Amino acid sequence: MKKQFRVAVLVLILAGSLAGCAGKQAFPPEAFQPVQADPTAYSKKADTFIVVLDTASSMEATYRKRLEAERAQGIVSRLNQMIPPLDFRAELLAFESGSCLSCEEAVVLYGPAPYNRSEFAAGLAGYSNADSARHLNFTGSGPAASRHILQGNPGRVALIVVSDSENILHGRAYKTVQKLRGALGERLCIYPILMDRDCDGRMVMDMIVKVGGCGFAVNADEISSPDAMSRYVKEVLLGPPAGLVASAYGSPDSDGDGVLDSRDRCPNTPKGAKVNADGCSQLGGVYFDSDQAVIKDPRVLDEALAVLKANPTLTGEAQGHTDSTAAAEYNQRLSEARARAVREYFIKQGIAPQRIRTIGFGETRPVASNDTLEGRALNRRVELQPDFRK
Repeated sequence: MKKQFRVAVLVLILAGSLAGCAGKQAFPPEAFQPVQADPTAYSKKADTFIVVLDTASSMEATYRKRLEAERAQGIVSRLNQMIPPLDFRAELLAFESGSCLSCEEAVVLYGPAPYNRSEFAAGLAGYSNADSARHLNFTGSGPAASRHILQGNPGRVALIVVSDSENILHGRAYKTVQKLRGALGERLCIYPILMDRDCDGRMVMDMIVKVGGCGFAVNADEISSPDAMSRYVKEVLLGPPAGLVASAYGSPDSDGDGVLDSRDRCPNTPKGAKVNADGCSQLGGVYFDSDQAVIKDPRVLDEALAVLKANPTLTGEAQGHTDSTAAAEYNQRLSEARARAVREYFIKQGIAPQRIRTIGFGETRPVASNDTLEGRALNRRVELQPDFRK
């Protein structure tokens, strides 16, 4: 897509100007003693966190007399020791092609499952004790990483990619991030952890975050100390408790969504709606087969249905879209039919007809390239837009 092309061009332009950064001095990590956060003092900023561990051959390079692969596993281990026992959903994946998240070679080390610190640690240790993913009952024909990330109902997703600059620079990370962004919208935040000190790689990490629309990148050295890792966990996964009073944090949470009014961009979020770090809720899309307006998977609709029932005055709009494989006029009619199918689903579940409007945009608003099978599948969708102003 055009955005991907612009980012790639910008990377090439910046590469020459950033070469002198790689020699910046780094300081040795401090002795590590976990700093445990009080789970009663926080709410969840993310519902699901997914750690992608780069295991490509470039991670066998040495940094400060340690293999980058060993340091990466150590960082993930420290992260795990800091996460409080809230009801997160978690997953740990390893890839021999590093940032190539679209590749058919995912090794699932943990999950997707309710987060359990000891079981997560066991999954990481199980990989650490193997020579490589090739020896982990793995044949190279597993599901693509992006499908792992999108399966089930992940809610708000924190994607933590632990990799080196080589794989970020040469992998297909941009394309995959665009796909995930198209599917998850504002529910996705990306938090790359760069294992080496290559400044070109750090700049590319920052650009990947921009493509995803939310998150931030760090170097592994920046979060190696206990205090730094504690701050990282809080920034990535935790927020203030819901309904926090003004006397505690200086600002109330009027809609009880866990985001204080002082930084809530959607201050009237309906009861029960899941929100991102800005306090705004955006449900995932409902996807359709080619040339069809039949709902295959109603799970996203059931999530929206619960919010509609909990907020009897809430209204919204079903927005239909298509890929570009047919004539524009036909696609317009098809997008309208898909939007009507979603509206009819809600009506059958007891929602008053006047609460759901419909509109079709045809092929005019793609979220992915129509030149690929995956891109067209993402474009055949209905998006739900609640009227949060009500």
